[in-house]
Amino acid sequence: MKNLIASGVLGAFLALSGAAVLDAGRYISRLQPPSESARERPLTAFSVDPTWVRAGQPNFRATETVRSPDGSTITGLWACDGPSTFEWTFSLDETVHLLEGRIEVHYMGRDFVLLPGDTATFHAGTRAVWHVPVHAKKAYTLHHPGRLVLWWRRLMAESV
Repeated sequence: MKNLIASGVLGAFLALSGAAVLDAGRYISRLQPPSESARERPLTAFSVDPTWVRAGQPNFRATETVRSPDGSTITGLWACDGPSTFEWTFSLDETVHLLEGRIEVHYMGRDFVLLPGDTATFHAGTRAVWHVPVHAKKAYTLHHPGRLVLWWRRLMAESV
């Protein structure tokens, strides 16, 4: 019986070690090389679903600066010229750090203001109403929280 348990533990250890080596290999093969110099990343215009826009004609621009090798995390820069008010639906968890301007936010029943240097986090599957009085520029990080976390959040929201 002890030999059977020891064989099972050894087999599990070898399987997990093999999976870890494969995962590390995939990560390293997709890894971007380290920077050798500064690089300009111009912001390019994009549009959103017109039903999101509540007032004004927002001029959205963004650029992705890096994506993790597994694709679960993305960082970038985003800018908007106002005055405009729009609803934003978050498909991934997003943490923003405001670099320039001002954003007035209504999120999950609360109102707050983002000023340069402020950071805020928004969860996947939620919506916020943003008002940009003049201009805003932010750095953002998008992260896929995983299916289990998304399921758990939905379950918790339904139970409230």
